[in-house]
Amino acid sequence: MLKVCYNKNMRKTILTILVSIAVSLCVCFLLIDREPVMQGVSQGNEYVATSTASSNNYGAFTNDQLLKTGWGTLGSVVITGANTGVINFYNASTSDITKRTGNKATTTLLIASMPASLTAGTYVFDAIFTNGLWLELESGSMPTTTILYR
Repeated sequence: MLKVCYNKNMRKTILTILVSIAVSLCVCFLLIDREPVMQGVSQGNEYVATSTASSNNYGAFTNDQLLKTGWGTLGSVVITGANTGVINFYNASTSDITKRTGNKATTTLLIASMPASLTAGTYVFDAIFTNGLWLELESGSMPTTTILYR
């Protein structure tokens, strides 16, 4: 029978080698250059963007418009160019009161009103609508905006 002899020095050497390998692997794992994590919204929670302007040169809306039917959220309105127009956002799919379910009064459906000559900037609403999102140019010329909704 073959007899294996281990002495104390051999055990210490093997243990030292194993510990060195383990420490080296941990250091390598911690020093790996990982790709930065890009944050964003989860799928299905992103916003839809549309634009308004005083002219329709680039496909922007210049007058009243149904932006979305059904329920959703008016996220924000980015005013990039002020104008003389007053714009309103309604929880409705039409401006005709006789075509609305339950003939709700227009004043009960107002989500937001943007006054004329509003300062350029981002105006956050995060307001829920259930019937649709109706954009109305109440008076004046349409300001240049980007409207975010979902």
